[in-house]
Amino acid sequence: MIQNFKIISKKELAPKIYEIVFESEKAFQFKAWQFITFLLEKIWWRAYSILKQEDKKIILIIKKWELEDWWKWWSKYICERNIWDSLKWVWPAWHFLLRENNENKLFIWTWTWFVPLYNMICWSLEKKLNCNLFLTFWVRTRKDIFYLEELKKLKKENKNFDFAIYISREKDLLDFELEHDDIEIHSWYTTNYLTPYNIKKYNEIYICWAPNMIKSTQTKLDKIWFNKEKIYFEKY
Repeated sequence: MIQNFKIISKKELAPKIYEIVFESEKAFQFKAWQFITFLLEKIWWRAYSILKQEDKKIILIIKKWELEDWWKWWSKYICERNIWDSLKWVWPAWHFLLRENNENKLFIWTWTWFVPLYNMICWSLEKKLNCNLFLTFWVRTRKDIFYLEELKKLKKENKNFDFAIYISREKDLLDFELEHDDIEIHSWYTTNYLTPYNIKKYNEIYICWAPNMIKSTQTKLDKIWFNKEKIYFEKY
């Protein structure tokens, strides 16, 4: 079923990272990790994961690519729409969903691949699943970080949730660590977290990343992870 989505707010969270709130014609339901598909004029279609949904409103986080990144130029088209502009979309879809159980879960992400995993974490906390949830995320610089306060709030309000930040292109992070002494901050990539000691705490691993990064993560996990069937991933 096709509906119209109206943009009701938009803000830049980090360089070229936009939070956009849409309002649909009718209320709808979706499951954690599902996405909607925009039907864009002259560009065919493009799918985006849902960060959060409230009745007729949904929140998306989209990275805006410039025209030289020609195969991603639909993101520029969406991010530069004006408030009250409308876009057509179809119902939420996808079968790759959060497992609704009490198994401890590790989530690995970077940049806007954060969206479906954040949705999964919030859903798990709202449903009060009896498990521990840990999120690791990577960005290049501290300026690229977004939703930090939201994550800190989730941690403060939920004893079973925690997270760590990995920053790859800044070596001197002391001042940043002092400013945020209540969270883990590390240099380099999230794959550094994948040690036998760390991953033995979890029964399931969820990864949302680019194909080449998922491949390198899987290669490392193949050497230390006891149950390959409990690795769930999505490639974008």
